[in-house]
Amino acid sequence: MSRFVQWEQVPARQLPLEERLLGFQEVNLGYTLEEAIAEAERCLQCPSPACQEGCPNGNPIREFLLRVAEGDLLGAAELDWSQNALPACTGRVCAWEYQCEGYCVMNHRGDPVKIGAIERFFADYALKRLEQDPDAINWRDPDYEPRAQRVAVVGAGPAGLAAAHFLARKGYPVTVFERWPVAGGVMAYGIPEFVLPQEVIDREVRRLERMGVEIRTGVTVGEDVTIDELFQQGYEAVFVGVGANEPSRLGIEGEDLPGVWTAKDFLMRAQAANLRDRLAGALPEEWLSPPPVGRRVAVIGAGNTAMDAARTARRLGAQEVMVLYRRDAASSPSRPIEVEHAQAEGVTFTYLVNPTRFIAGDDGRVAAVELVRMRLTAPDESGRRRPEPIPGSQYVLPVDTVVVAIGYQQESLIAETAGLATTKWGTLIIDEETGATSRPGVFAGGDCVTGPNTVIHAIAAGRKAAAGIHQYLQAKAGGSGARARSNGAAGRGASRRNASRRLLLSRR
Repeated sequence: MSRFVQWEQVPARQLPLEERLLGFQEVNLGYTLEEAIAEAERCLQCPSPACQEGCPNGNPIREFLLRVAEGDLLGAAELDWSQNALPACTGRVCAWEYQCEGYCVMNHRGDPVKIGAIERFFADYALKRLEQDPDAINWRDPDYEPRAQRVAVVGAGPAGLAAAHFLARKGYPVTVFERWPVAGGVMAYGIPEFVLPQEVIDREVRRLERMGVEIRTGVTVGEDVTIDELFQQGYEAVFVGVGANEPSRLGIEGEDLPGVWTAKDFLMRAQAANLRDRLAGALPEEWLSPPPVGRRVAVIGAGNTAMDAARTARRLGAQEVMVLYRRDAASSPSRPIEVEHAQAEGVTFTYLVNPTRFIAGDDGRVAAVELVRMRLTAPDESGRRRPEPIPGSQYVLPVDTVVVAIGYQQESLIAETAGLATTKWGTLIIDEETGATSRPGVFAGGDCVTGPNTVIHAIAAGRKAAAGIHQYLQAKAGGSGARARSNGAAGRGASRRNASRRLLLSRR
């Protein structure tokens, strides 16, 4: 029997434009309970869900949409956490239009189901409930048992937190070592509060700590402690998820002038100022004040990080923010929604230009950028059109601040101090199935393996490596069996889900 299908999305709420530049409040405000349920009810429950095929982590989208449609938000979260370690984060930062939502069959006649907004809603709800009642959701795997083999995780970014999450679900004691004073990795220092609030990351981290994960911030593995020393301290496996943290540089004259920032330093400084009270004493005092931007800011690059930098500059008081990109608008690597937000907030875009040098003013700070106009060549064998400069087209653009946002590269500290094999690009070489590196007991995943990639790709890598570590430790221990969770515990979880479903449905 066919049912009525609502082909148009339930729109998600956004912070009014006139309020956005007043601070760093989150712009996307998501759904109410009624809106989330109404949008989930649009799902056709396809026998072969294409949305899950489009998700790099294979999240159980069809099933959690069904649970939300039934009003079972805790059940949806419990199911999602079995595959996705950070749903409150991915529900905010995933490129849904290219991944799950881009594959939704609803696209053939109408709007895709707004999967990201639904995931964000039930994950936020579940995190808040867990802080009130730690037993609200069963987070253990069916083969959970307290285990003695300790695991160290290097880096508290999405890959490291995901590895810790999935190892804790099986009962392993996990310690995460993080250089930055707060956990979250690039999500904390590289994504502004108006996209992903630190409080959301903190809630996910507190959940991990309730699962038994220990997180030690302010520790640089390779300097403060080596991987050799971690093994000497009794850790039997190590996961490396340090990401790609070194900003790429243009290599042009004046790049080291005061007022020329890398996007990493610019965004870290802005975030540190937002978290000033929390970070006092952990960072130099100068880092606890927002970066001065002046009136005119140029952002070099057009990816998502460039959009974050441009929108941050507007919030810091810049009256004119210009994104400068050497290719055309169609080649921009940023998500369309990020460009839309930037344009709505007053950011302008100039395409087919490239900086050739930065020029200092009388005070020694950057005062201008020299640009050359570009043109795109005919497509090469790969179909890519290469930008090339137009001779004699240079011109000078006055600026007060420049932010260079052209990507990130791998850092070499871990590989060098631990003796791990790398590719010619500096990424760690791993076994694709298990995440094992060239050194026994050391596993890796995320940007340090693939180069810069998305949060959900890092989560998928952390999950896969956690499975590889479990297999390695089981073999090391002689393959001792694992005790399954009792039926009583499973029954209690089902009772909680049913009670939650009744409560939520009563509010509709």
